[in-house]
Amino acid sequence: MGSGRGGTERRCPAGQPQAPVPGSGTARMKILLAYRCQYGGRNDFYTRQMPVGLGTINAVLRDAGFDSRLANFSRFTWSQVESALREIRPRILGISLFTFNRGAALKIAQVARKMDPSVFVVVGGPHATHLAERVLAHHPAVDAVAIGEGEETLLELARALSLGRDRGSIPGLALRRPGGSFRTPPRAPLADLDRIPHPSAHYESIGVDRFAQFEFLITSRGCPARCTFCSTPKFWGTRLRYRSADHVLDELRFLQERFGLVSVSFRDDTFTVDKKRTLFLCRKIVDSGLHLLWDCQSRVNAVDEERLIWMRRAGCQHIQYGVESGSKAVLHQLNKGIHLEQVIQACELTRKVGMDLSVYLITGVQGETAEDVQATLRLIRRVRPHDGIVSPLVVYPGTALYEDVKRLKGVDDSFWDSSRSEGLLVRDDPDSILAYRQVDAALKEAAATGLYSLDERREHKRVVGRFVAPTLSSGEALEEWGKPGEAEAEYREILEIHPGSLWGHLRLGNLAEMGGDAVRAAEHYRQAIGAVPRYHLAHSLLGSALRRLEKHEEAGDEFRIALRLYPGDRIACRGLSLLRRDRRPKTSRVPSLRRKPSTGLTASLAWPSFLQHPIPDGQPRPPGAESAGQ
Repeated sequence: MGSGRGGTERRCPAGQPQAPVPGSGTARMKILLAYRCQYGGRNDFYTRQMPVGLGTINAVLRDAGFDSRLANFSRFTWSQVESALREIRPRILGISLFTFNRGAALKIAQVARKMDPSVFVVVGGPHATHLAERVLAHHPAVDAVAIGEGEETLLELARALSLGRDRGSIPGLALRRPGGSFRTPPRAPLADLDRIPHPSAHYESIGVDRFAQFEFLITSRGCPARCTFCSTPKFWGTRLRYRSADHVLDELRFLQERFGLVSVSFRDDTFTVDKKRTLFLCRKIVDSGLHLLWDCQSRVNAVDEERLIWMRRAGCQHIQYGVESGSKAVLHQLNKGIHLEQVIQACELTRKVGMDLSVYLITGVQGETAEDVQATLRLIRRVRPHDGIVSPLVVYPGTALYEDVKRLKGVDDSFWDSSRSEGLLVRDDPDSILAYRQVDAALKEAAATGLYSLDERREHKRVVGRFVAPTLSSGEALEEWGKPGEAEAEYREILEIHPGSLWGHLRLGNLAEMGGDAVRAAEHYRQAIGAVPRYHLAHSLLGSALRRLEKHEEAGDEFRIALRLYPGDRIACRGLSLLRRDRRPKTSRVPSLRRKPSTGLTASLAWPSFLQHPIPDGQPRPPGAESAGQ
């Protein structure tokens, strides 16, 4: 449940849910949609975020009049989970069940069942979908499995339970019956994704970091590729379905106006496949006047220079490609459907327009040789990525490799009941461990040596044109090279390109504050607030400048506004602490942009942490697990 995308029967304007049908009982039924990552992932920024799809399911239910809400239990103790369930007492409990978090997810079901035997527990997501009968057979706390897309299925299930109707006719379910289980007819994929309400307009929740959660958007479903290690083709299908550009832009505008979001991450499996749509959406973003920076992921055979230029113009800062290997033989075995020439060309074009370049790589493929690994190392040196992730090959239910690897390892589906392993590791021999270490080291070396030079930044502006994103990157590079005067000229150019630009004023304010001119810094920060009034960082930076001017009451007001908008704002927290201690400010750099955690893996002597020692709730998920359909 809630692995990513979703749909509903109709769309209401953002923030205006449809009233419940009189006499339907929907308003009285409480529904809780829950997620909990495994124990070891609770401190990982990405693993602890809820799947985007739970938000869309919640929006669908609330839009239909149900009392539905979200719960992210990733950082809750089990006693806190019990307290939340006892307080809410849902009639329906929906749980997102991946392979990596199956221990935690199924324990939620057990806890809820013990507390309230009448609660109806339904699980969904890739692991539940692909092993539905086994989940029902071995986990009596679970009443049903939502197969594939969960939005319309959960809506019909909620209506049936509220009205006492038979559940066996609802498409897209696996249900218990005496002596076993059965599947209802399959549900047809939702064709019109514009029927999806915006999740952020329906976010009644507990334990959810809204600012972080809303950064992740999905604008399409499916992936045209058939990579053997990925479950996307079987779960979502290979036919792509898209939200319209207007529907996406409507959500982006709502997020900025309501929550002050200025950076988002498009988590479509392959964002750029439809060239016409990609260009149209990027032009719409440019024309919208939104103050927006973003990233996405795609395939190397789904980009070209025109697409990348318009993406850069629209604010794309970073793109991730699923490359997997520099060996033709390995690419063929993984059924990637790409050629090394396409990898090289896509990476060169990405660097040409000035985006940060990331690659996903895989080692430990059955039959992979030392020469195959050397080919990958040569490719890394050739394309010079700024960032990258390497993962040993781990397979999951629903992938094309799954049955072959089960036979290779001599296991069956009971493996998931008896093991706490995050996935089914294909190889753990010394050669595969060495390969992982070599590729990981090469990625780190590339990240250290592949930074753009000032000349490259100037060339990016020539190639892309006079737009905010390349000019901002040029100014930041000049700052890093100790050229604040030239950086200031770049930031002033941003204000010529986009009058009132948030990014221009934030950076100019930052330069002024570092130069000791807090008055001018405060002026720029106020104009940044005028551009995006609900952007928490603009308020906390203004508070910092006012504190330097010893306007403590005004500074405190700005810090408190920032914390109301985003309770995790560290600048505001520290500013209020210093005000309470009446400390005089010191001149120091204040970050202008909220940076995300690195996507790179921590160095390990052997395997990354998610494949080392078992921990209570299962293993942490490797980046992109079960949905890396590049």
